[in-house]
Amino acid sequence: MAACALTAAVGLVLAANFQYSVPLIVLSFMLSQTGQRAIMSVFWAIPPIFLGGVAAAAGIALINSIGNLGGFVGPTAIGWLRQGSGDYTSGLLMLAGVLVVEAALVASLRLPSERPVQAVAKTGSV
Repeated sequence: MAACALTAAVGLVLAANFQYSVPLIVLSFMLSQTGQRAIMSVFWAIPPIFLGGVAAAAGIALINSIGNLGGFVGPTAIGWLRQGSGDYTSGLLMLAGVLVVEAALVASLRLPSERPVQAVAKTGSV
């Protein structure tokens, strides 16, 4: 997952540097999207490793809520940065920086040797 995040970050840095060349910026964004899309399947496999049962459901809901906030915060931050600087370079570099932080956080995770115990619902027959 860290490698995918770094791939996406490299694509954004390249896009910031090649913003006046349409073919190069398209290739840069393709590289970035390749990394970002590859993250998703690996990312959603991580919460069940650390959480089980109801905690997994609550954790996934919390992650989804924070992700929805990111859908507002990211474009707003890029808009502010573009308004202040006049171009998209600072916004793209900010997003690349966030991806590098993500890669560092994921690389620092210590995976447990065993999965958490799933809560088993007890059903009594009457």
